[in-house]
Amino acid sequence: MTNPEEPDRHIDHREPGWYRRVVHQSHDTTAVLDAVGDITYIDPSVESLLGYDPADLMGESGSEYVYSEDAEKVIDAFMSLRNNPGATEQIEVRLREQSGSCRWVEAHIQNLLDDDIVGGILVTMCDVTERRTREAELSATKERMKMALEGANLGVWDWNMVTDDVKRDELLTDMLGYTRDEMGDDLNGWEEVVHPDGKQRHDDALAEHIANETAHYECEYRLQTKTGGWKWVQTMGKVVERDENGKPVRAVGIHQDIDEQKRTKLALREERDLFTAGPAVVFKWHDTECWPIEYVSENVEDVFGYDPEHLQSGGVCFADLIHEADLDRVVQEVTEHRAQGNDQFSPEPYRIHTADDDVRWVMEYTHTLQDEDAPLTGYLIDITERKRRELELQQYKEAVQQSAHAIYITDADGTIEYVNPAFESVTGYTGEEAVGKTPRILQSGEYDDEFYDELWETILSGETWDAEIRDERVDGDEVVLNQTIAPITDDDGTIRKFVAVAQDITDRKTYQEELEAREAKYRRLFEDTRDALMLLDRDGYFDCNETALELFGIESVEAFVEYAPWELSPPTQPDGTDSKAAALEHITEAFDEGESFFEWTHKRVDGTDFPAEVKLSQFQSDGEPALLALVRDITERKAYEQQLEEQRDDLDVLNQVLRHDIRNDLQLITAYAELLEDECDDDEKYIETVLESANHAVELTLQARDMADVMVSDEELQHVTLRNVLEDELTEVQLSFPDATIAADSQLPSVSVQATDMLGSVFRNLLKNAIQHNGKDNPEVHVSAQVEENTVTVRVADNGPGVPDNQKEEVFGKGETGLESSGTGIGLYLVKTLVESYGGNITVEDNDPEGAIFVVELPTAA
Repeated sequence: MTNPEEPDRHIDHREPGWYRRVVHQSHDTTAVLDAVGDITYIDPSVESLLGYDPADLMGESGSEYVYSEDAEKVIDAFMSLRNNPGATEQIEVRLREQSGSCRWVEAHIQNLLDDDIVGGILVTMCDVTERRTREAELSATKERMKMALEGANLGVWDWNMVTDDVKRDELLTDMLGYTRDEMGDDLNGWEEVVHPDGKQRHDDALAEHIANETAHYECEYRLQTKTGGWKWVQTMGKVVERDENGKPVRAVGIHQDIDEQKRTKLALREERDLFTAGPAVVFKWHDTECWPIEYVSENVEDVFGYDPEHLQSGGVCFADLIHEADLDRVVQEVTEHRAQGNDQFSPEPYRIHTADDDVRWVMEYTHTLQDEDAPLTGYLIDITERKRRELELQQYKEAVQQSAHAIYITDADGTIEYVNPAFESVTGYTGEEAVGKTPRILQSGEYDDEFYDELWETILSGETWDAEIRDERVDGDEVVLNQTIAPITDDDGTIRKFVAVAQDITDRKTYQEELEAREAKYRRLFEDTRDALMLLDRDGYFDCNETALELFGIESVEAFVEYAPWELSPPTQPDGTDSKAAALEHITEAFDEGESFFEWTHKRVDGTDFPAEVKLSQFQSDGEPALLALVRDITERKAYEQQLEEQRDDLDVLNQVLRHDIRNDLQLITAYAELLEDECDDDEKYIETVLESANHAVELTLQARDMADVMVSDEELQHVTLRNVLEDELTEVQLSFPDATIAADSQLPSVSVQATDMLGSVFRNLLKNAIQHNGKDNPEVHVSAQVEENTVTVRVADNGPGVPDNQKEEVFGKGETGLESSGTGIGLYLVKTLVESYGGNITVEDNDPEGAIFVVELPTAA
């Protein structure tokens, strides 16, 4: 926008004069070079830059005005651009002024050889001499500062106290052997390497300074080097920036390496401490072979028992006093000391022999005089007690290191200073992870503040705290520790440290809990069972369940265990044996054989008796053998058995009476019928019917006898030879029925089956049934047998009318007559009952072409 009060001026940028004016007025110097580097144009500002007249430079080679040390840089840039139209380079070089001095320029070079207007290499130069001078001065200042810091063993730090970012120079990180990347840029890098003993001192000093109680803060402590050692440093710092509320924002300071001075100071303190432990014995000896003694102080007799005059007589060398096991080492250390040329010499402690042939540990401090011929002067300090304490301490340390229990030591504030290897394996935390932290890293969150308050109250009062505690490993798993924490105090009772010993009882606790759970489960089973259960050892009862108390009428377990086993029984058992002797015999058997099972008559506390079934079983109780007594009241079972016995006796008597009376009457009928048959010829048919019926009735009584024997028998199964039974029954039935044809396989198997003496009744009934119900004048019966893996099958085949399919199951029913028979059917029912009692089976099949086959399967005897 133009000013209406000013005349309107139009500037034509295309006029050559405009461009020339702009270039000439610029503070930069512009030049154009041809392809070989000769100057074809340079603007007038070169006169103010280098002092040359532009006309004098035209046609000159540009490289002639470049400082010799920078010529190669210019040539490289020029050669790089010459064959790359449009390419640019930027370099800083020195140019020679007309006065002979040099000036730094920043040159921007562009290849415009192909440009129709410029047609050369355009060079624009800016004077940077002042900047380079300042940079050089700053570099020199920094170098001098670095040299000063290095000489003073100083490292600088700059701490942003809001973000905890820390800038450290390389001198600081190099001091500890780290790189800046390894130390990091936050406060944690320092906290990870500071020794726990010094962190609190540092924090206290810093807090005082922040509170404006001190002009700056200063503290000496140790930092851990990358190699694992510790270096003493002195930190000095100052808060240099605070916010509007006075809160510190930024602090700067230095770390100074004071390790050598500090250790020297500590060594001097140790030396002073040595003198306080006892007098020093002064020696002078010559640094020649064996170190002849020239002088020794009078107190050598009090300390080591030697007569001073004897040692100074010239016949004793100092080497003669040194223990032979340490002499070579001391000689080696002396040799190394000579090579170093130091005035002070203090070898490692060694042993010497005393006059009474005792051995004492000594510390030697020797001073070498400037005069080579002068004797060495030194003094010996008896440190035997200190070495003894060191040895004990080393033994204690070794014991701690080798202990299977986790052991850690904290300072008075609870910061962990030491952990043993077992701590690492028990908790999973390495020493590096644990040292500097507090035992809170192990807290599982199971306990409240009150629990830990009580812990601290106990140990701060000087007492030892001991408890089981559930902590947490580094991986999050629970660990149960039996832990003891005890204070370590000074002579005045001031608590300096705490030592904790923790035994890992996780597995034992888990097993104990599982054992308690199993015990609770077994206790429930023990109490809930319907049988009386008692536990006893060789001294008597020690426990019982509620059922036992109810059974015997005793109020409590405590009252029950006061009884001896035989005291809950009548004096004698029903068979007349003494209860105490018999009880002891059964108990001894159970302890020797593992168990004992018997029937017993017990007595309640109210004096009533009851029969019981007793089983004694051995088990382990607290590692010792004990017995579980199971007592089952069998009063009802005994009453039922008595009732059955009485019923069986009554049935047996009735059976015998009925069979006796019926058989006697039938025998009379048979006898008289036979007499009538001899006397009467006309009514022979009726008499035969009477005889047949009478014989059938007699047979029925025999079957009833067998059936009764089966019903009441408790005979155990035995091995019975099948072939003998079959042959006996075939012979007997053939004699009873001479008109029948009875045959068997030529060779019946000689196999034993599980049966009783009544096995013959099975086949006798089957054979008679096949003949009596045949219906033909010439009945035919065939018997065969076949042995299989665990059974033998016997087939009784006839040529009778057979058994219809709808009666093949019913024919074995109780009272089933079957076919046209007028019998009771008790014979086949008896057969089925016997066979099934043997564990076998009986079925009926059709015979070909006619008749029936009764199939009997019996188990073979093992």
